Amino acid sequence: MSTNYEKGRRKEYKVIHEAKAKGHLAFRSAGSHSPVDVVDIDTSERVIRFVQCKPDSISEKARQKLLDENSQINGVFEVKFEVV
Repeated sequence: MSTNYEKGRRKEYKVIHEAKAKGHLAFRSAGSHSPVDVVDIDTSERVIRFVQCKPDSISEKARQKLLDENSQINGVFEVKFEVV
């Protein structure tokens, strides 16, 4: 039997695999305890998606609550690449 962690990790890797199949740069934010589980960067469209992976059974109310709580993440940001 899979733990919730294993199921969540599996879903994160699925999202990453699908993004990479489209030619995107994608990676996990493992263990961060942040609202972002996966970062998906589409360099051709110049779009960055921050993805929170939840079970398919999540209620619409809970989904909307997460969207509302993290609405400050949406919008236009300046992005800089650095090497340190």
